Amino acid sequence: MKYDAISEKLNDVAMNGFAEEEYGSCQDEGFWSALIITDDLYGIIEEDSQGFVDYEIFDTEKETRRRWEELVSNWEQHYHPEAAYA
Repeated sequence: MKYDAISEKLNDVAMNGFAEEEYGSCQDEGFWSALIITDDLYGIIEEDSQGFVDYEIFDTEKETRRRWEELVSNWEQHYHPEAAYA
């Protein structure tokens, strides 16, 4: 669990409705995650149903978005495999 100034800032941005994208629900998938792109911070924050927070930060927006797409693809395959056949 990483709870520090960076996770606090990522969480603040997400909770204030400024996340670029969000995925999951602590009730449904057991976790929630958000893609955060700001002027000075590129990151992905994740919180599980137990309240544990983890995050990754990146140097560029492109790198951050590429990682987000990888994660969403993996989550979709794991949590919603039926969607792949829709």
